[in-house]
Amino acid sequence: MENIPVVTADKTALQPRRFNRWIRTVILIALGLLFLFYFPVIRETYFRCAICGMTHIEQRVTAFGCLISSWERPTESSDWYQANVEPEHKHVWVRGTYAEGKNVFGQTVLMQQLTSLASGPFSWLYLGNYKQMEIYKLSPDPAQARVLLLKLAHFEPEGSPERKVQDEIYSRFWEWRINGMQDPWPFEEGEFLSPVQPTDPDNPPSSPD
Repeated sequence: MENIPVVTADKTALQPRRFNRWIRTVILIALGLLFLFYFPVIRETYFRCAICGMTHIEQRVTAFGCLISSWERPTESSDWYQANVEPEHKHVWVRGTYAEGKNVFGQTVLMQQLTSLASGPFSWLYLGNYKQMEIYKLSPDPAQARVLLLKLAHFEPEGSPERKVQDEIYSRFWEWRINGMQDPWPFEEGEFLSPVQPTDPDNPPSSPD
């Protein structure tokens, strides 16, 4: 009977291939973990009402901009405004200069502080949770203060008469703020009181207070 030679695998040749597969697997797992823990799949953006100062927060999918969730957070200013100026009003949201990126577990992995994020010069005043309340308290007419703040809710077209008025209002507010918000009030009685209602499409939908 003729002997048929048996072909046996060269174990030394298989070892490098197994090692390469193992390395690729380890790399893929490492990349997956890096993505899960460090890639900002969620973008959290902060808005503030130009009228009362309440905070509005949105979470969106970073790559597609799809809204995941949103909620409001009262502040000292918004509570005071509701109790002392207007019990109810339509919020006018202005996007702030700060945003966060979060991973799939909701942990913050990226923080951004950029003036270009703002949707209106109102956010450049950096009023925080209580200085907006101080504006109303120190103004001789809360109705005038409300109109002035609303005029800063969204950017007017560059070079337009409205933008020049807006820049003047912002400049006066800013100088007054950095000087401790002391007397005198930086606006004349009735100044800039033409009615304004911002309609910036980038603002989230208005909601009742």
